[in-house]
Amino acid sequence: MICFDEFGPLELRPQGGVVWAKTNAPARVRATYHRGGGTRTLLAFYDVHADALGGIFRRRKRVVEVAEAFRRLRACYPRWRLYVVLDNLRHVHDSPRLLALLRRLRITPVFTPTNASWLNLIEAQFGALKRATLTNTDDRDHPTRQRRMHRYLRHRHRALGIAGHPLERLPSIRVIKLERH
Repeated sequence: MICFDEFGPLELRPQGGVVWAKTNAPARVRATYHRGGGTRTLLAFYDVHADALGGIFRRRKRVVEVAEAFRRLRACYPRWRLYVVLDNLRHVHDSPRLLALLRRLRITPVFTPTNASWLNLIEAQFGALKRATLTNTDDRDHPTRQRRMHRYLRHRHRALGIAGHPLERLPSIRVIKLERH
């Protein structure tokens, strides 16, 4: 069983947090009047049985990007029967194109009830991910943030003894696109 959700949008702005600092000299926070860096969204998967978390970053979360994420997920688990828990994001997750792709990939979607996305077990993982990687940061570009988040996920998997889990390969897998029917 795999859980799927989007973490974001993540924008480039200073994030607050608790740090040890001199009481008389607080750190200055840069002004962000113009945010030309755009946003990124982490399309994340959580393997419930292995307690493994992985995902890919994309600029948007349209059907095209979500479909690519599911193709990569299938490449991680080529022979397994997959059940994926999704929330009810209507314009993306209920798309006929995405549902047809999931059927071709042999992935069974399991939708959470309306207004009950907290039933998706990946939601609890996002809080820890945010505290570990975004608290008290001021990233200047998205690749820096993405490297930090992937580094944290590798550290998390090593600490849990699941290094080398298939979801660690998710960002770097080459996927052959399926033809449209």
